[in-house]
Amino acid sequence: MAEQIAPGLWRLNVPLVGNPLKNLNSFLIVGERNLLIDTGFNQPACKEAMDAQLREIGADLGRTDIFMTHLHSDHTGLSTYLHRSGCAVFLSRTDAARREEYSRDEVWREKYASYVENGFTWEEMNWLWNSNPAKMEGPEPLGRGFDRLEDGAVLEYGGRKLRCVLTPGHTPGHLCLYDAENQTLFSGDHVLFHISPNICRWEGVPDALGDYLESLDRVKELPVKLLLPAHRAETGDLRARAEELKAHHIRRLDDAWKIVAETPGLTAYEITGRMQWSIRARNWAEFPLTQKFFAVGEALAHLDWLEARGGVTRRLENGKERYFPINEYKGVN
Repeated sequence: MAEQIAPGLWRLNVPLVGNPLKNLNSFLIVGERNLLIDTGFNQPACKEAMDAQLREIGADLGRTDIFMTHLHSDHTGLSTYLHRSGCAVFLSRTDAARREEYSRDEVWREKYASYVENGFTWEEMNWLWNSNPAKMEGPEPLGRGFDRLEDGAVLEYGGRKLRCVLTPGHTPGHLCLYDAENQTLFSGDHVLFHISPNICRWEGVPDALGDYLESLDRVKELPVKLLLPAHRAETGDLRARAEELKAHHIRRLDDAWKIVAETPGLTAYEITGRMQWSIRARNWAEFPLTQKFFAVGEALAHLDWLEARGGVTRRLENGKERYFPINEYKGVN
């Protein structure tokens, strides 16, 4: 059921079936033209929920543009299904290029090969390929292409001026939307409550975690009274949550570096298995394979941060990348 949270502003609850995120908060700004922010997976449950709530509000898709905070399938999956001729489909220039790259199988093969170098087996990668939400639940080809946005671009809908704020980290081209007059921030997956956004390694990005921490510093200075994240119902104080997320990653960096220092020569997969994670599994062996993939991706982002600051180094030995401490390093703090 759609929830009106301010005049002309609705939150649509879109279920993400079989996904630990549980739901997507899609937002609709109503006006002469409407703006739908994020869409859900390309799967029947998301379509049914989205269709029902748009009917409930009385939204005309023929005058509804779509804005996607970033490229992930739970945010872009229904973009083609919901798009009508003459309407815009907004995505950052950076993520639009990545979205097109990830439509090609060879890009995924290269990505999976890098994860094998970091400790996975090809059998595990083949299983992940056959259940990949980017492939199974992503958008159909749009044909017309995306309307590509840059940092600072301004969109006007429903009497609101919405400034695009580039917040790389969760994806290289993640965008938040900031309404200065109403002190409202649509934060996408940049700032979440109860759960922390997944920050993983991205090809061609030397330090995704460093980018994310800088992005947190950038948005926490914005005057915000209403913070609207893309998952779960929780919200709260932006500055306080940004500091909590930074502290979370500092603890994780310290955890990763100590593991490398105590046992030099581990793969990222082995390091990840010794780190502390908030998941309902008794040990690393019981982690669902999909969650192992995300966890290793996050560990790699932390190892990249440490490598960029002289904390660790890595070497390719017998087809596996192994990590070693740099003794002169004084720790995360």
